[in-house]
Amino acid sequence: MRMQSNSHNEHGVFLCVFDIGLLITGEAGIGKSTLALELVERGHSLVSDDVVEFEVFPGTEKHRHSKLTGKCPHILKDLLAVRDLGVLNISQIFSPSRCLAEYPLDLVIELISDERALHTTLTGIQSNRVILEHSVPLQQIHAHPKRNLSVIIETAVKNYILSTHKNDAAELLEKRQQKHMNKPL
Repeated sequence: MRMQSNSHNEHGVFLCVFDIGLLITGEAGIGKSTLALELVERGHSLVSDDVVEFEVFPGTEKHRHSKLTGKCPHILKDLLAVRDLGVLNISQIFSPSRCLAEYPLDLVIELISDERALHTTLTGIQSNRVILEHSVPLQQIHAHPKRNLSVIIETAVKNYILSTHKNDAAELLEKRQQKHMNKPL
């Protein structure tokens, strides 16, 4: 039996992309729900649109660390509101398997409309977002309308997965640069 210790609501879209709990945030009208529809079309699962309820669950004997888990408010279950299309029932349009009741949060991607506001690094992860005293990696992505954001988001998630398995491309580049700099002339 789960014991709820804390809860907090966040504005955004929460999905499961490649088994990673992904919260997409950004200003109103930037395209979060349309992006979520594209990701669901590509085989990923929706947890919640617009409002995500986060809770902290204590660790167990097997998993000592507490988990930050997001779920959908009951009134919004399986629903996705997309500009020009209205409210869509993802469970009925795609399949019930494309909707999850809840999922642990792993990564936050913030969509930014002004490219000049980005804080880019070689690793992509700029900072962390703190939700209920849990620090979650945060990556900002420029939401230019001509960019294929679903591919960019999927790639950011794959890169995050690799980095959590100590396979970070930025570290590899740094090692190669150091090796190159130390070569005798």
